Amino acid sequence: MMPRTFTTLRHPVEKLLEAEYFLAGVSQSSGLNFQFELNAFLSASRSVTFVLQKAMSEVPLFAAWYEQQQASMKADAATRFFIELRNISQKQGPVSFVGGSLLSRGWTYRFVGRPHAVPAELVGRDIGTCCASHLMKLANLLLACTQVFPFHSCPSRAFSEEGMAALRYDWRDVEDAIGLPAGYTDVAGIPASEKLRVFRREIEPLDMASIERIAVGDLRTNGAQLKFPASSGSDLVDGIATRMGSTNTESGHPREVFLQAVLKRIKDI
Repeated sequence: MMPRTFTTLRHPVEKLLEAEYFLAGVSQSSGLNFQFELNAFLSASRSVTFVLQKAMSEVPLFAAWYEQQQASMKADAATRFFIELRNISQKQGPVSFVGGSLLSRGWTYRFVGRPHAVPAELVGRDIGTCCASHLMKLANLLLACTQVFPFHSCPSRAFSEEGMAALRYDWRDVEDAIGLPAGYTDVAGIPASEKLRVFRREIEPLDMASIERIAVGDLRTNGAQLKFPASSGSDLVDGIATRMGSTNTESGHPREVFLQAVLKRIKDI
């Protein structure tokens, strides 16, 4: 009989943290470095769901549950947009964006709707803020998975009487998972709950704190909370992004688009 394999969301969470790492770069860089950090974020964030499916592929009922999650993600225009951006950055070249300098120093960037229109949810928002919202959605997906499949998501949780009953494993599986000799757990007079509590210390628990933190938008780098430029949706960079994404300016030179946006802003003022 093959020994039981305990599943975990450790690797999907690592991808989530990797995406947060590159999001910090998005928030702190400019120019070509900004493009590099954005591409890395798009790749890491897309990998979260890929690795999640791999990690839970043998878990009963997961496929049906994830099919429902996929339907929800497909119905979310912003989520679909990020998937399309990753495909562009990996297979075609850099995604379309435009940047503008801030009075307080630094830069703010906007997505340009080419070749895919920018969803209403993301229009007029700094790209870093858009990425942060996307990362929160991914964290909430992992959080939901831990709630529906608590013992498959975390081996430490599985090492409990409830986990033993739900997963239907025995003491031989415990010994194999920890690397103990056969029969090591055959100790009389010690309750199962106490044995599992002791052995649980040998198992790395899932980093639930990071999942929950990111799910509520508490994004950090080196312990400090990430900050993104505030945007009104009516800044000059928004006007440029709108004009660059318009089909009416398909052949317009970027300088001409910039001048048109400046003239319109002067007129509005």
